[in-house]
Amino acid sequence: MKLNSLLCFLINISLLPDSKSSIRYCDFTTNDRSKYCYAKEILLAITHSPNQLAVDKSSNTLYFSFDMGQGDFVPAVFNMDNKKLTVLNGVRDAFALASDDSSNIYFGGNNGIYRYEKQSLKQLNIKNLDIWWLYIRNNIYFIKFPNLEAHYYKNMTVKELPELKGKVVHQFVLDKQGNVFFINGSGLYGVRRGRHRDIMLRDNPKFVGMATDNNSDVYVCSEDGIYVVSKMVIKVKKIVNVQGVLGLTFDKLNNIVYTNAYEIVRLVPMTRKRSLFSFV
Repeated sequence: MKLNSLLCFLINISLLPDSKSSIRYCDFTTNDRSKYCYAKEILLAITHSPNQLAVDKSSNTLYFSFDMGQGDFVPAVFNMDNKKLTVLNGVRDAFALASDDSSNIYFGGNNGIYRYEKQSLKQLNIKNLDIWWLYIRNNIYFIKFPNLEAHYYKNMTVKELPELKGKVVHQFVLDKQGNVFFINGSGLYGVRRGRHRDIMLRDNPKFVGMATDNNSDVYVCSEDGIYVVSKMVIKVKKIVNVQGVLGLTFDKLNNIVYTNAYEIVRLVPMTRKRSLFSFV
């Protein structure tokens, strides 16, 4: 009861614009030639916003964690279709989140990793570890805190990720081919599958978050926008000029969902026929 009462003070839900409207205003331009612009939908206004997000694609449900102001991150669930918001109990300091292809959600905290399935939390055999980052692609990949080293969990065993051995990693993802992309304080890097030599792709701006979309394409975000990594070593292209992005994920229709310091936002791509030429 105390948790739910506090939540009422911390989160204010903003109603989405009418999705049935045939004409919408553009909020952000894009360099993506397949889209003309993006309309901004504020899903949640939140005081202590998250920087890691995950989506259950089967139900279009957003999972995130937020700081209630007491130093611990609390997991929450928001259905993007019916706007229902729920707080989950049972995970200590749920800082890291990820989803798999079976619509299971994983939480990482200061006591290991939990899987949320069928409305129930189950602690995995990854205990007594403080989890900084989670990523699911066939295996459970994660970063330990405070040393920020990358590992994976397979056959009941925790192993160091060979491609990132000895490297300080803030976040990492894998593309379709199994190449590894990671960010840290000095830039964005790529490591080809099975290799150990990292290649710097960009050292500016400072990247703070990354994710793969529903097609396993790699995206990174910074405080000046959202970028897509089109090919290893070839191109890192900004696709949206939006300020203050801290983290991102993708909904069931592959729309970008991102967070900043105040809100969680969904970007809906617009064509010329459906948009008006007004940008903010």
